[in-house]
Amino acid sequence: MKKQIFLYIMRNKNTSTDSERILNEILKSEPQYSLPGNFADMVANKAGRKFAWESYFKEFLIYLGVIAGIIAVAAAMAFIWFSADLKEWTTFLLSNISWVAGINILVIFILFADRVLLRYLFYKMSLKSA
Repeated sequence: MKKQIFLYIMRNKNTSTDSERILNEILKSEPQYSLPGNFADMVANKAGRKFAWESYFKEFLIYLGVIAGIIAVAAAMAFIWFSADLKEWTTFLLSNISWVAGINILVIFILFADRVLLRYLFYKMSLKSA
């Protein structure tokens, strides 16, 4: 019964509410501000820069994942086929932790600089020169 009353009220209700009337008045009047002539170009440039940054960063993450996968496969092969000893590897890695961490950080930084930073900076320079 409540549903029928609600449907009856909604069908017979005047569809022009106050908010719709105000919205129609606002849309008919001119705005109080004006956009610069190159507004569309500025928005397109911002969207292009954001898309470029995201695509370069995703590519960096893919490269990083591939490198991690190759290292994982090589480690698995060493342990399975070549009977590598886990204790010897852990003692070697822990005794040389500063070298291992430094080399890893250096490789990740070089990969990030090559795949993301340089490409993004060249992209921004090409936008300014055009």
